[in-house]
Formats: sequence, C-alpha cells, structure tokens
Amino acid sequence: MDKLDNLIEVVKKSQLGGGDSKIKMQHNLHKMTARERIQSILEQGSFIEIGALVGNNGALVGNNGAGVITGHGTVHGKLVYIYSQDYTVDGGAVNIANSKKICNLMDMAIKMGAPLIQVFDSVGAKLSEGLDILTSYAGILKRNARLSGIVPQIAIIAGPCLGMAALSATMSDFTIMVHNSTELGISSNKQLTREEEKYVDSKMYSSASKCSENGSIQIDAANDAEAFIIVRKILEYIPSNNMEAPPMGIEASDLNVLNNNLNEMANNEMVNSYEVMRAISDEDSVIELNNNWETSIITCLTKINGLTTGIITNAEKQPSNLNIGVSEKISRFVKICDCYNIPILSIVDTYGFSVSLMEEQNGLSTHVSKMIYALIEATVPKVSLIIGKAYGAGYLALASKEVAFDISYAWPSAKISVTQPEALIKILHKDEIIQSENPKLKEQEVILKYIEEVTSPYSAAEKGIIDDIIMPSETKQRIFASLDMLHSKREIRYPKKHGTTLI
Repeated sequence: MDKLDNLIEVVKKSQLGGGDSKIKMQHNLHKMTARERIQSILEQGSFIEIGALVGNNGALVGNNGAGVITGHGTVHGKLVYIYSQDYTVDGGAVNIANSKKICNLMDMAIKMGAPLIQVFDSVGAKLSEGLDILTSYAGILKRNARLSGIVPQIAIIAGPCLGMAALSATMSDFTIMVHNSTELGISSNKQLTREEEKYVDSKMYSSASKCSENGSIQIDAANDAEAFIIVRKILEYIPSNNMEAPPMGIEASDLNVLNNNLNEMANNEMVNSYEVMRAISDEDSVIELNNNWETSIITCLTKINGLTTGIITNAEKQPSNLNIGVSEKISRFVKICDCYNIPILSIVDTYGFSVSLMEEQNGLSTHVSKMIYALIEATVPKVSLIIGKAYGAGYLALASKEVAFDISYAWPSAKISVTQPEALIKILHKDEIIQSENPKLKEQEVILKYIEEVTSPYSAAEKGIIDDIIMPSETKQRIFASLDMLHSKREIRYPKKHGTTLI
C-alpha cells in the first residue's frame, strides 16, 4: 500500500467512530451519530474537520481524541465552528486529547468572531486520566466564560450531559435539549436517587423536562432534526459576534396594511398581549425562549419587517403579576439581547409585582432590582408599548422612559397609575367616603367616578411620561419606525469594570 492509499484508509477508519456496531446502537436509540449531526446542521459540503487524527495514533480508531469531532462550516453562508461528542467512541467520554481539540476550536471561534455550536452526548469525564482531566475541563469552562458576550454559543444536549459538562452547556447563550434523549445535571439520576432514595421519586428524573421548567434549558426539541432546525433559525436572527448588527431578513410585504383587529381589541378593552406580539411579528418568525419556565411571561426573538427584535410580554389574556422567576427570566433575556445588539420591545399589561409573603422572604426586591438593572444597563434600542394596565413598580420596570426605555407608546386602552388605582382613589377621596351615610356604597361610587381619570393615558402623555398614544391598528408600523430610527443609538457612560448588582 502506497502512502496515498494509506492516508485514505486512515481517514476512512477515523470517520467510522466506534465502528459499525456502535453506530447501529446509536441509531437504535433514535439518535444520530456525531458526524451525522454536524452534516445535518451545516450547509451541504461546507464542513472542514480540524484535528481529525488527533489521538488516533495514525490508524487506530476509538482511541483518545476520537471521542469528539471538531471543525467549521457554514449556516446561511455564515462561518460557524462546531464540535460534536461521539457517543460511539468510549461513550463520548471527555479526555485530555479531545478536550484540547475543543479548546483549540473555541480559541479559533473567538479569533474569527464566529458562533460556536456545541453538541453534547457524553457519559462525562474519563476518570482513568486522573487529576489532569480536571485541568482539561477547566480550560473548556474558562473559554465558555471568555466567549460569552463576544460570540454566540449554542448548545444542543442530545444525550447525557453530566457533571462539569452541564456547566459548560448551561453557560451557553442558547441551550436546546432533545426531548427523551437528554440527561442534564451536576449529578447523574442514579446518584440522585441513590443518595436521596428516601425522599426522591426516581420518576421525577426520568427525563430532562424539569430542566426546561427551571430555566436551565431554553428550548425543548422533539428530536435531533427539530433541534437542528431551531439552531439554523437562531443563526438567522443573531449576528456572528458582538461587533455586528443582527442580519436583516426579507422585509414584510404587509407593513403598510393596517391591522383593524387590534383596534377592535382595544375598543372592547379585551387586550391580549400574546395576540399583539403575534400581530406585529412577521409570519412564522417567533422563537420563544424558556417557554416552559415562568409561563406567565413570554421572552422571544422575532422579526418585525425583517428586523430582529427581542420581545417581552405576558402570555395570558389577563394582566400579569411579576415575581422572582419572571424577574430572573427577563434579566437573562435582556442580557442576551444586549450582548448581540438586538433591540428590545416591552409589551406591557401588568398589575405590578406579586403581593406575597413567600416572594418577599425569598428576596423579591433583590431579583426585581436585578431585572431593572439589566434593562438600564442594556444599551440597545428599547421601546415600550402599554396596551393595558401599567401600575406602580410594574410600570417603572417594563415601560418607563425615565428608568430604561428610549421610546414609550400607549394604546388608548392603556391604564397607567402610580399604584393600584382603587387604592389611590380611596386615599385621595378618603374624607368624602368616610363622611357619607354609607361609606361602602360611596367607596364604589367614587372608584367608578374617578377610575378613568387616575389611569388615563392622556394624563401621562400630557406630562411627557409617554411619547404618544397610537392607533392599535398602526402598532407594527410605529414600532418598526421607532426601532429603525434608534438603529444608530450610542450611549456615553462613565468607565467601569461592572456594577455590583449581580445578574
């Protein structure tokens, strides 16, 4: 065999992973192989492998570095770096050799300013390599932190992701799990049930669904193929790095068409934030993040006339009550948008924050301050639209120009008040109520008499608290015009390393 034939044979063997039987086993688990996953994510023929023979000793398969495939390719013509753990080789165990491959790839991603895609499917660290494996993991985690906020990191959990790998996955900007294939945690399910078998129902840990309910996972996909579709869609919405603007999509052809359904919604005072979000978004453009965590609030990426926008709004027909979990969810979302130059739209219909002893004991004020801090610190364009109620601290957090937003609009149906309007009216007209023959009846009469006055959006407009009261049917046009105007926004700030309000 000459040298060229030998090279062909070595490369062919290296691409077989753990061999035909292990590949068949992976398919029997309804999972793609590491190489198939890469080929499904990237554009056809664009993948260039890096370090293909690392750890293979020239010809051996299934040894050392072969537990992960690393390289680069394109998605929508955009350069991306990708690594995929190969479960067919030693369970995808992380060892010194393949961790060096991962670190090398991460260094290239930050140098080139290109997104990093990480596909997790591994039993964890190769413990036989001793303390050196801790150093290997440390290098990966350090680079996860270094890349954060500079280039997007997208993690796909397509199998086991335990121990320190779970930390790496959840440090990513976008974390997607494949339903019924994912196991995510610092400790394995077996360890948890063994250590806490007196207290824990092992069925609770039969899947990773809890991870999407506590915010660890942002998107739950039915299978590998759906996860990869989501990855490609996300890459359509975000820039390659923090120095670029988000890519513009095709402009919507219906921008000049008024949506009279929104007028009807406002006239009937039956506002629905979710429907408003859908109405102003381009068709089929919404990507909901953390939709199983704190479901009363929606955080999503969408397109408004082709412009990538992050939207915060409540998910129900009724106004929302904000709490600790909601504050945390919004804080994280705002940080992602701010890192990658994505403008923010807040659609507001809220009573304010929960009146709850448990929430207060668990640090409600601290979490709310973190959320407001995140919004204030964000330098991207920020627009608020009040369609329903905006009371007290809820107004300040999600709508106020004085706190965080560049532009604030309201519908004629908006109700803006310094606190719960009924309580305010009772305070302002206390004497009139007390001095009446029937205080209870008088109280209701006074509330009905003054409720419109104390919540009127026109009063807020007269004081300059909001910029304009707009026709609901023109919402998409006005929001897009404002975001487009704010595109060149710049802010000058005092130099500092960071604030002390933790997020």
